[in-house]
Amino acid sequence: MDIRVTPRARKYLQEKEASEVTLYLVDIESSGSIDSVKEVGVSLKPPKRPEHFMHDRAEGFDIYVDRKLRIIGPIVIRKQGFWKLASLYADGLQIPI
Repeated sequence: MDIRVTPRARKYLQEKEASEVTLYLVDIESSGSIDSVKEVGVSLKPPKRPEHFMHDRAEGFDIYVDRKLRIIGPIVIRKQGFWKLASLYADGLQIPI
Protein backbone atom coordinates (compact mmCIF):
# COMPACT_ATOMS: atom_id res chain seq x y z
CA MET A 1 0.00 0.00 0.00
CA ASP A 2 1.14 3.51 -0.72
CA ILE A 3 0.49 5.40 2.53
CA ARG A 4 1.60 8.93 3.38
CA VAL A 5 1.21 10.94 6.57
CA THR A 6 1.24 14.73 6.19
CA PRO A 7 3.51 16.75 8.49
CA ARG A 8 0.50 18.17 10.40
CA ALA A 9 -0.94 14.66 10.88
CA ARG A 10 2.47 13.34 11.98
CA LYS A 11 2.76 16.11 14.59
CA TYR A 12 -0.81 15.37 15.80
CA LEU A 13 0.02 11.65 16.18
CA GLN A 14 3.23 12.44 18.04
CA GLU A 15 1.38 14.79 20.41
CA LYS A 16 -1.17 12.02 21.09
CA GLU A 17 1.71 9.54 21.55
CA ALA A 18 0.02 7.28 19.00
CA SER A 19 1.92 4.67 17.05
CA GLU A 20 -1.08 3.06 15.31
CA VAL A 21 -3.85 4.35 13.06
CA THR A 22 -6.89 2.32 12.08
CA LEU A 23 -9.04 3.36 9.12
CA TYR A 24 -12.41 1.61 9.25
CA LEU A 25 -15.87 1.69 7.72
CA VAL A 26 -18.52 3.40 9.87
CA ASP A 27 -22.13 2.50 9.07
CA ILE A 28 -24.52 4.89 10.85
CA GLU A 29 -28.22 4.00 10.88
CA SER A 30 -30.53 6.83 9.86
CA SER A 31 -34.21 7.30 10.61
CA GLY A 32 -34.85 9.46 7.55
CA SER A 33 -35.36 8.49 3.92
CA ILE A 34 -31.75 7.29 3.77
CA ASP A 35 -31.18 3.80 5.23
CA SER A 36 -27.68 4.47 6.50
CA VAL A 37 -24.75 6.82 6.17
CA LYS A 38 -21.28 5.40 5.56
CA GLU A 39 -17.97 7.12 6.16
CA VAL A 40 -14.35 6.35 6.98
CA GLY A 41 -13.57 6.42 10.69
CA VAL A 42 -10.11 6.95 12.16
CA SER A 43 -8.93 5.45 15.43
CA LEU A 44 -5.55 5.75 17.15
CA LYS A 45 -5.76 2.16 18.41
CA PRO A 46 -5.20 -1.17 16.67
CA PRO A 47 -8.32 -2.98 15.46
CA LYS A 48 -9.97 -5.55 17.73
CA ARG A 49 -10.12 -8.04 14.85
CA PRO A 50 -6.93 -7.45 12.84
CA GLU A 51 -7.73 -10.30 10.44
CA HIS A 52 -10.37 -7.99 8.87
CA PHE A 53 -7.76 -5.32 8.11
CA MET A 54 -4.80 -4.85 5.80
CA HIS A 55 -1.67 -3.77 7.63
CA ASP A 56 1.30 -1.69 6.56
CA ARG A 57 3.91 0.48 8.23
CA ALA A 58 4.35 4.06 7.04
CA GLU A 59 6.58 6.79 8.40
CA GLY A 60 6.99 5.00 11.73
CA PHE A 61 3.28 4.26 12.26
CA ASP A 62 1.37 0.99 11.99
CA ILE A 63 -1.56 1.62 9.65
CA TYR A 64 -4.58 -0.72 9.51
CA VAL A 65 -7.10 -0.39 6.66
CA ASP A 66 -10.51 -2.07 6.78
CA ARG A 67 -10.80 -4.65 3.99
CA LYS A 68 -14.31 -3.32 3.27
CA LEU A 69 -12.78 -0.06 2.02
CA ARG A 70 -11.50 0.15 -1.54
CA ILE A 71 -8.11 1.77 -2.10
CA ILE A 72 -8.35 4.10 -5.11
CA GLY A 73 -5.03 5.90 -4.87
CA PRO A 74 -2.31 6.68 -2.39
CA ILE A 75 -3.75 6.81 1.12
CA VAL A 76 -2.95 10.19 2.60
CA ILE A 77 -3.64 10.71 6.30
CA ARG A 78 -4.32 14.37 7.07
CA LYS A 79 -5.21 16.51 10.06
CA GLN A 80 -8.31 18.66 10.05
CA GLY A 81 -9.51 21.27 12.51
CA PHE A 82 -7.56 22.83 15.34
CA TRP A 83 -7.09 22.72 19.10
CA LYS A 84 -9.60 20.36 20.79
CA LEU A 85 -11.58 20.02 17.56
CA ALA A 86 -8.67 18.49 15.63
CA SER A 87 -8.98 15.02 14.12
CA LEU A 88 -7.58 12.91 11.32
CA TYR A 89 -9.08 11.83 8.02
CA ALA A 90 -7.83 9.84 5.04
CA ASP A 91 -7.91 10.45 1.30
CA GLY A 92 -7.52 7.66 -1.25
CA LEU A 93 -10.23 5.34 0.06
CA GLN A 94 -13.62 4.64 -1.42
CA ILE A 95 -16.65 3.57 0.58
CA PRO A 96 -18.60 0.63 -0.89
CA ILE A 97 -22.14 1.29 -2.06
